[in-house]
Amino acid sequence: MKSLRHPLILAAAALAGTLAIASADPVVFNVNMSVQTALGNFNAGNGDTVRLLGLNGDWSTGVAMVPSVADTNIWTVTNDLAAGSWPNYKFVIAPAAGSWIWESPASFGGGNRYFQVPAGGTNLPVVYFSDVTNLPAYTVQITFQLDMEFAIQQGLFNMGSDYVDAFGSWNNWAATGVLLTNVPGTSNYVGTLTTTALTTNTVVSYKYAIDGYGGTWEGNVGPNGAQNRTFTLTNLNQVLPLAYWNNLTNLNSSFNVGFQVNLAVEDALGIFTPGSDTVFVNGDWNWSGSAVQLMPVGSSDVYTGAVTLALAPGTVVNYKYTIDGGLIWENNGVGPGGAQNHQFTLSTSTNLPLDYFNNYQNLGPVQISGAPGQTVVFWASGTNVNNRIRLQKATNLLSGWSDVPNTQGVNSVTNDFGPGPVFFRLTGP
Repeated sequence: MKSLRHPLILAAAALAGTLAIASADPVVFNVNMSVQTALGNFNAGNGDTVRLLGLNGDWSTGVAMVPSVADTNIWTVTNDLAAGSWPNYKFVIAPAAGSWIWESPASFGGGNRYFQVPAGGTNLPVVYFSDVTNLPAYTVQITFQLDMEFAIQQGLFNMGSDYVDAFGSWNNWAATGVLLTNVPGTSNYVGTLTTTALTTNTVVSYKYAIDGYGGTWEGNVGPNGAQNRTFTLTNLNQVLPLAYWNNLTNLNSSFNVGFQVNLAVEDALGIFTPGSDTVFVNGDWNWSGSAVQLMPVGSSDVYTGAVTLALAPGTVVNYKYTIDGGLIWENNGVGPGGAQNHQFTLSTSTNLPLDYFNNYQNLGPVQISGAPGQTVVFWASGTNVNNRIRLQKATNLLSGWSDVPNTQGVNSVTNDFGPGPVFFRLTGP
């Protein structure tokens, strides 16, 4: 009997030892982001954060880190890990907008950081993101200055809630910009970029945007209507001349743009009803969905209106139409070459040609199949049961058209239309 108990005792002891090794102990991770902030790669004030990836094989989401109370340049997080294990991990910059930036620590050959978790846990030493511990020996500071007075007057910028950044080619137009702060008592905003002088006399491109990378950008504000502002990098610190949002120095620098859109197809499809539904044009000046209401021309399905834009001539402006204040938007791909939005280039006098909502200029083709005596006529645009599309026929294109019975709200009909020729067309209200 004893010989039978003994193996059980040994197995229990071995199990207890295994559980002891697998115990979870707290590990504190710390990374210093001061150099990345100075280089313009990281901006906590704009909403950039740091994440720790790789623990327990999690390379997709990771865990969020927070600034240390003692030093906000140091980001920290505590995670329970199995004593004796060898976790692999990396720190990642998660910008408020744009792609994550992964570190490449030189001390690990650019690969993953790793260590063995001691029993009882540990507070790991502070490391620098990508092991970059100091600013390069040769750096310059570029100070941006921007007057937002006329953006404020236009209602584009609220000093209490909005912010403005400079973005540019110094970091390949990354989503992390240079945050400008208000000069108290003025409408001026100032911010400084610390960067390496890649090559003396390099031309650097930049422009300003309200509320971050995905916010409202300036138009074509460069010299002679070029897209971007520029300055030449030297080996000295620079304070750039005071610029004005969109180069506007007075509110008289504004232009009226005339819009017109035809909604006859939407009327026939039953998704727009003249007299009860409304039409708006929205664009880079305001994407709310109900920016500027357009009005009908008589009893037609054409709606027109004008927008006053205080932008620099030559600016490429994006826009779209909506029904009922943004309840129905035009599809993506309505712009030139399949671009997401309609576009035009602002000039001193801009009256746009007639647009068609969603670029639909007709009700689509009518297709015919079947044998004589049982002709099948079908069309794609009739699939909406609420539409007002009807099929019509004629025996001569010069004679009158007549409705084919029971074709409204359907997309096909089978009938004996008699001896040919017979012509078909789709019509709306």
